[in-house]
Amino acid sequence: MDFLNTIFTFPTVVFTTLLLIVIVFWLIALLGFADIDMLEGDVELDVEGGGDSFFQMGFGGVPLTISISLVVLISWVASFYAHQLFAYALGDGVMFYLLGGAMMLACLVASIPLTALLVKPLRRFFDSKETASKNDFIGLECVIATSKVTDQFGQAKVQFQGTEQLIEVRSDEEGVFALGDVALLIEHDTNRNSYLVVEKPW
Repeated sequence: MDFLNTIFTFPTVVFTTLLLIVIVFWLIALLGFADIDMLEGDVELDVEGGGDSFFQMGFGGVPLTISISLVVLISWVASFYAHQLFAYALGDGVMFYLLGGAMMLACLVASIPLTALLVKPLRRFFDSKETASKNDFIGLECVIATSKVTDQFGQAKVQFQGTEQLIEVRSDEEGVFALGDVALLIEHDTNRNSYLVVEKPW
């Protein structure tokens, strides 16, 4: 009963709710009604002044749904044990919610670097079984997976050898591409590990 009381009491109940949502999502994904890459095209990970975002450096290489799931799970575990250990210090009334909110935020912040560490060994499982040479994509069509493509930001999906891969793309002109547009891969930038895309000439 102590376990149930803890997970369904503020602040842990917030992460319990999120964890239940995550569990439902993965059940739906296992049944084939959801794609684990479904969030990749909806989130812009642009950071002004740099070609790569903090998210890409810390969580890149695995689907966003996995990173979010790990953040929620770790936050829930941390919140549960923190709640158990420090419930006596939360007080009553307004202080209970203020300190509980601070505890919840601390658990969330602590979960982010831990998640970044956990996703690193997972990246190899999401590499294509037949790793393609970077130049093999040159000349192929791709579908833009972000709301825009600039000289600093952009992602696209490309079909290669029967598999769909998410790649970084860049464009010399802003405002040319939007989510769902078809573009042509014409050049690979080794330094930024991205492809230059242009509009299809046909």
